[in-house]
Amino acid sequence: MNCSENTRIATQKAKRNRWFRRMFTVALLFGLVVGFILGRLTALAFDGVTVEPNQEPSQSTEVQPTQSVIPMPEVTVEPEPEYLGEFRITAYCSCEICCGKWAENRPDGIVYGASGEELVAGVSCASPLPFGTVVEIEGVGTYIVQDRTSSWVVDKYGENLIDIYFDDHEAAREFGLQYHDVYLKEGANNDQM
Repeated sequence: MNCSENTRIATQKAKRNRWFRRMFTVALLFGLVVGFILGRLTALAFDGVTVEPNQEPSQSTEVQPTQSVIPMPEVTVEPEPEYLGEFRITAYCSCEICCGKWAENRPDGIVYGASGEELVAGVSCASPLPFGTVVEIEGVGTYIVQDRTSSWVVDKYGENLIDIYFDDHEAAREFGLQYHDVYLKEGANNDQM
C-alpha cells in the first residue's frame, strides 16, 4: 500500500465515523422526543388513578369540587406626600455663567453634582435638603436632590430653595424664577429629614 491508498482509507473511515456519530445523535434526539411524548400521554391517561400498596390500580371516583380563583388586582396606596412649604425654584445648567469656576472642572465632559452623582436634566436638582431626597414640585415635576445650592444663596434667600438642573443655558434662562409648593415624596433617603 502506498501513501495515497492509506489517505483514501483514512478518509473513508473518517466519513463513516462522522455518519455514525450523526446517526447516533439523530437517534438519541428522536428517542428523547418519543420518550417525552409517551410520558406526557401516560400522565394524562392515568390522571386521577391512585395506587395503594399491594392493590391493583383503581380509578378514583372521588370528585373534587373546583374552586375558581379570581385574581384581585394589587392596589398600592401611596402615602400622602409631606408638605414642605412654598419654595423659590430657579434653574441652572453646567455653563460658566451658572456654575462659575466649577464649570471649568469637567475634564470628561460629564456633569457631577456635589453628591457625586451624574446630573440628569429633568431629574436632578440642587437644594439645602439632604442628598437623595425626592421632592415633588407642584406643577413642575419630581426631582432628586443631587447637588448643593451655594451657601451665599442660602444665606441670602433662606432654606426653601430648589435649583433645577437643565442641559443648556437657554432652557434654564427660560425657566427663570418661580415659586411653587414642594412636597416630600416617599423614596430614597427621605428618612433623613
